[in-house]
Amino acid sequence: MGRSELMRRYVALALAAAVTTGFVPGVSAQQKAAPAETEEWTIPEGTEFKLQLHTTVNSKTSKAGDRVLTTLIDPVAIEDREVLPKSVRIDGHVGEVKEAGRKGKGGYLYIVFDTVELPNGEKVAIIGSLTEIFSNEGSDDALVGVEGELKGRGPDRKKQVAIIGAATAAGVAGGIGPGIAGGVGGILAAFLLPRGKQASLAAGSLVGMRLDRDVTFSLPAQND
Repeated sequence: MGRSELMRRYVALALAAAVTTGFVPGVSAQQKAAPAETEEWTIPEGTEFKLQLHTTVNSKTSKAGDRVLTTLIDPVAIEDREVLPKSVRIDGHVGEVKEAGRKGKGGYLYIVFDTVELPNGEKVAIIGSLTEIFSNEGSDDALVGVEGELKGRGPDRKKQVAIIGAATAAGVAGGIGPGIAGGVGGILAAFLLPRGKQASLAAGSLVGMRLDRDVTFSLPAQND
């Protein structure tokens, strides 16, 4: 066997080994694809979001820690870049919760928004709170308090006045002095007033959320 034939066999064996092991001589690590460039973006504290609720919450049935699922209705843009597109997930959990009680006291609960899921599936921690109710698919018995709590409404004011007035009048008619009758009326009213409404939002409702702390994340860089 000649020298040239030996060289051809050597080259053939070397190429076969390269295919088997995945190593091709002459291809360095620098020649492999570089990772995509990214840009860092910050959504500032105070930014407001409009969300659609996908979980029903109720001060009678919800428990602290229950997950609350929502999606973004309107995209969020910074410097003409849409950093959060419509329909990304923004989720949270139920914080403190109290059921409606006697004497017309409505129930309440807090929704703490804690996560945004970026289009690439990455989850970023946030802190956000409820600001308003645009529409409630369940009823109109809920409102947002000054501290961001979801509150159930109390009894109708006219009904309260009627109950207290009737109880006081009954005390006067029974020969009790006006001052005592007023106190008796208050006691009777406490028993006669219906329970307050539960704080409730149904799945499908539209709500507002405020970002309570800056949130920073990275997105693929856009080509100019």
